[in-house]
Amino acid sequence: MLSYLHIRGLALLDDVALELGRGMNVLTGETGAGKSIIVDALALLRGARGRSELVRQGAESARVEAQFELDGPAQGRVAPMLCELGIEGGAGEGLVLERVVGRSGRGRSVVQSILTTQGVLERVGEQLIDICSQHEHHSLTHVARHLDLLDAFAGLDAEALRYGVGYQKWQAALAAEADLRRRAAEGAARAEFLRYQIEEIERLDPQPGELAGLRARVTLLRDGQRWAAFARQAHDALYEADDAIAGRLAALLDEARRGAESSALLAEIQEQLAAAQMACEEAASAASRFANELSFEPGELELAEERAHELEGLRRKHGGELDELQGKLLAMRVELGELENADFHLAALAERVRELHASCAAQAEKLHVRRVEAATGLARAVEAELAALHIPRARLEARVELLAGEQASQQLGPRGADRVEFLFTANPGEPLAPLTKVASGGELSRVLLAVKGVLATGDHVTTYVFDEVDAGVGGAVAEAIGRRLYAASQRRQVLCITHLPQIAAFADAHFRVEKHTKDGRTITRVVRLDEAARVEEIARMLGGSRVSGTAREHASQLVAEAHRAARKAGAKKGRAVVRP
Repeated sequence: MLSYLHIRGLALLDDVALELGRGMNVLTGETGAGKSIIVDALALLRGARGRSELVRQGAESARVEAQFELDGPAQGRVAPMLCELGIEGGAGEGLVLERVVGRSGRGRSVVQSILTTQGVLERVGEQLIDICSQHEHHSLTHVARHLDLLDAFAGLDAEALRYGVGYQKWQAALAAEADLRRRAAEGAARAEFLRYQIEEIERLDPQPGELAGLRARVTLLRDGQRWAAFARQAHDALYEADDAIAGRLAALLDEARRGAESSALLAEIQEQLAAAQMACEEAASAASRFANELSFEPGELELAEERAHELEGLRRKHGGELDELQGKLLAMRVELGELENADFHLAALAERVRELHASCAAQAEKLHVRRVEAATGLARAVEAELAALHIPRARLEARVELLAGEQASQQLGPRGADRVEFLFTANPGEPLAPLTKVASGGELSRVLLAVKGVLATGDHVTTYVFDEVDAGVGGAVAEAIGRRLYAASQRRQVLCITHLPQIAAFADAHFRVEKHTKDGRTITRVVRLDEAARVEEIARMLGGSRVSGTAREHASQLVAEAHRAARKAGAKKGRAVVRP
């Protein structure tokens, strides 16, 4: 149970501490005094979002601290969770939770003096506190919530959770299959492109250094034609032509030889002509050899230019140098192999989807059967609670319908194959209709309390918090609600905020929330009332700000009747009831 609560800097609550006891703890006070802020503080311990506007003006942060005393079953639930989270304690010395909300919106969560996350605090807090507020009436108007309530009654939460895990796996596999199909469709075009590129590279088969050699060869081929023509022309002019220079030099040399013996000058000319003739013949021979060396196959230049052009285009297409193409070719072959095996992977994934769907469908069918079996029991139990809450002829039906088709496996949702909706009528002879459309505000309050009463026997939390769930009722109905809340307090600690004296009269511990002004600031104080002050507070709730003797007498009578009802309930259960 919640034994101690300390709140600082939260809205109107400057510094408030409450020591709570077992049984039924009631908080009363004027409207606007700050009663519901205490519920907001407890909600923070359950992981609710910390809003900066909750921080009291002038404070840097709001802080909520709570100490819980855990009985054996509660320790059995919480201790393994704390151990899993690496948190020690929570046994004999109790369990301490803390939540800090900063003005900046940032804060911290603490369990057993160990800093942790908001998610961890939520997991621990929801094992300890259940908050039932007037705003929760609206949860009954959301049909999706009805399935949660039926599962809680049937004890199917664990099975529904297991189904949800399988459902998420199935959905993930479906998404993966769709993604693979998309990529496979795109991969067909990619594979065709890769095949074309691989074929092109393999056809051209560039060799290391080939392009540089081709460029030099093309240059030589282009210039060689011009020089080959020159070599042939030089050879002809020097040696082959009818008036070739070598022939003319030979004639001149013969003429000079005839007079060489008679003239020293002619002898010199002879020597020079002989040298010129030899040089001319050597030049002609060199020109002939050069012409032979520059002899190319027909079309060789065109072929070399075409090959160089293809290799240059390949280089530009793939980037980098042609010498790197072998590595790229290997990578493309690997990628093509993967794409060509996509059908195999797709088939395996499709089989996985079928297996997961079949598993989910089987689990959904089991859930459906259990829900149908539990629906009647939930309806009868709620009707019995409603009779005690002065709606004696009310009828409730928890209608379980498949999402689609006749088989649960035909359509699956995150919680199975079922849609659950509560149908209700408060008046005999009137047909059942959706609860969301026919129940009044007061009836919704009582249906909510009835559902909580039914679920309490199997619920595991140690503390119930009821925040003005008595809205829209009064008189005998209010007394009946008080009796049901008191009955719930015999199994769980109850913290109830109320405006109704008929409910406050059943309190084991009564606290008054008061609003004061101090140094020009509004602050809220929480005071535990003794028996006399309690009667005075109930009299105020009955008669308003000016309490009359009649109101005090009526208040004393309400408290006495509540005492008798409590003793009677205790006697029926075979145990003594101690009242303040």
